[in-house]
Amino acid sequence: MPLKNLQNSYWIYDFYQLGQPDLVPVNANESFEQILLCHVLKELKATSGSLSLCQGDNNNCLRIVAGTGLSENYVGRVIPVGVGVIGWVMENKQALFLKGNANHDARLREPVIKPDSQIPSTALCWPLAIGNRLIGVLCANSFDEGVTYTEADLERNHILVNLTTLVIENSWLHGTQQKRIEELAAINDRYINSNKQLQETHNRLQQSEKRLTEILDSLDSVVWSMTPKTLEMLYLNQAVEEISGRPVADFFNDPHLWFDIIYPRDRKWMEASLDNLRSTDVQKLTYRILRPDGELRWLFHHMRIVNDDLGTPTRIDGITVDITQHKIAEDLLKQRNEELQTALDKIQEVQSQLVQSEKLASVGQLAAGVAHEINNPIGYMNSNLTSLKNYVKDLLDLVALYENTESVWADAEQQCTIQEFKNKIDLEFLKTDVLDLLDESHEGACRVKKIVQDLKDFSHAGGSDEWQWANLHNCLESTLNIVNNEIKYKAKVIKEYGDIPDAWCLPHQLNQVFMNLLVNAAHAIENEGTITIRTGSEPDHIWVEVSDTGKGIAPEHINKIFDPFFTTKPVGKGTGLGLSVSYSIVKKHNGEIRLDSRVGEGTTFRILLPKKAEPNTP
Repeated sequence: MPLKNLQNSYWIYDFYQLGQPDLVPVNANESFEQILLCHVLKELKATSGSLSLCQGDNNNCLRIVAGTGLSENYVGRVIPVGVGVIGWVMENKQALFLKGNANHDARLREPVIKPDSQIPSTALCWPLAIGNRLIGVLCANSFDEGVTYTEADLERNHILVNLTTLVIENSWLHGTQQKRIEELAAINDRYINSNKQLQETHNRLQQSEKRLTEILDSLDSVVWSMTPKTLEMLYLNQAVEEISGRPVADFFNDPHLWFDIIYPRDRKWMEASLDNLRSTDVQKLTYRILRPDGELRWLFHHMRIVNDDLGTPTRIDGITVDITQHKIAEDLLKQRNEELQTALDKIQEVQSQLVQSEKLASVGQLAAGVAHEINNPIGYMNSNLTSLKNYVKDLLDLVALYENTESVWADAEQQCTIQEFKNKIDLEFLKTDVLDLLDESHEGACRVKKIVQDLKDFSHAGGSDEWQWANLHNCLESTLNIVNNEIKYKAKVIKEYGDIPDAWCLPHQLNQVFMNLLVNAAHAIENEGTITIRTGSEPDHIWVEVSDTGKGIAPEHINKIFDPFFTTKPVGKGTGLGLSVSYSIVKKHNGEIRLDSRVGEGTTFRILLPKKAEPNTP
């Protein structure tokens, strides 16, 4: 249908109103697009139609935003490019005229009209474009035989189509403009509120700054801020006057004043701290300053560097605390602790020696009693065994005499009986074995006597507690006799004695040291092992080594091994005093005790005693 008398058509004013959204009547049941479509279809005298628009920047599909005379749920559908009539117009950006059943149109890729749907007699479809940009598709259908479109109507109605496009664009622009106006109004409101809040914040900031200044000035600590390069003061509270004895203004006038008042020996610490601050951000140090009255003050300095967003240092902030009284108290406490520790060490040493002395006294008393009870019977045994051996020899001589004269005084039958008895008792073996048994019994009695004497010597029972020259090999042998029962089932003892001179010592105390080392060595061996005793001499000292192939000492225990009451043995197996007492005894002899141990391999203790030295008598 051509539009006649275009300049007089009433619809132009209607379209003008549609182009001014403020003039469009508000209808909650109809959208702007639906109202626009109704006006267009009215001018085209169409029975039905639709308006489809692109969704945002997506040109791959259209959404049907308005429709008249269409099936239910038709409005709102999304049409991809190339699908159906709308998709074809969108893809080709050309107007389309349809007559009759569109399913028979070769230009369309797939059926457009459902089999049970009413088929329009004619239809017109136009692409809606702004320049080269497609924004939508307009379709008009006619089912009225009295209103039949022709292909020429596509061109004749292009003004209506263009106006429709302009109205849509104007609506969009108006919406965008309205949204922008609302955004600007919101921004303006926020600006007004922000300005008001900024003023309130500024006022609060001034109040906070005043309160902060009052608080900082009331502190006993110095709070400060300075530039990172020139070290010029940016802020300094009043506490600096009490600590340094100088006015605040002096530090602002002279950037180097703070560094100048540092005690000369401590300035290098401050220099190093400032250098490290650039890499660690935070530094802490303790140093001294010199006041005008000559007083030294100890200060604790905590400072950090402040960087901007680019990581460039902008200032150094810090707090300085006067710790002079704390330092004095700390030094006094340290001195008292050292005195207490010294006293405690002496008490522990005396206590350990007292315990060991009491043990030795008990052993000495026991040894004296045992010696007294055993020496007499042993003396009888030795005397009797000597006499018995002589008697046996006499008896054997008598037996030999009888054997030599047997043929004289015994007949053949008696001789036969005597020979049978001699064979029965194995007289020849008996004559030699009885003397051997007597010798072994005598040797055993002598050994018992020696053990008793070694026990007396070791425990110092009946001896003098005086310094004397002693043979250390004799001391070692005496001690080995005492601890033999502890060792013989677990270890083999190897002796590698060197040529050593006599030592000026307290022998019974060195016996105690040797016993502790040998017993510890035996306890360190879990199965069968070896204990090696070595001695030797060097120009200045004599040395004794006791080595074992035991389990060794853990590294974390090495430094504590000589501490009183420290032990790695199970409860009831040791007091922790043996090595502590041994250490004290060796020190008393102006000697030294060294330790070398490897876990799983064994331990070696080496005792060094001076060759020529005056004794350190207790």
